[in-house]
Amino acid sequence: MSESTHDTMDVYEEKSMMLVEQLIEKGIVEMPPDEPILVHVPTGAQFSSAQNLAHYHSGWKAGTAE
Repeated sequence: MSESTHDTMDVYEEKSMMLVEQLIEKGIVEMPPDEPILVHVPTGAQFSSAQNLAHYHSGWKAGTAE
């Protein structure tokens, strides 16, 4: 993997974490105590990765937008 690709992945990971933190503040995502998972409250979907949750939420949001 090239250095520039690695840098891009780090930036996306940071943005994913920021998005997840915002979603937690809004009550859209929950982190159950003592469990290493993220729960997308509107759908009940569970994720172990902030990046996967960010992708899922973006698709869900696009699919529910009017």
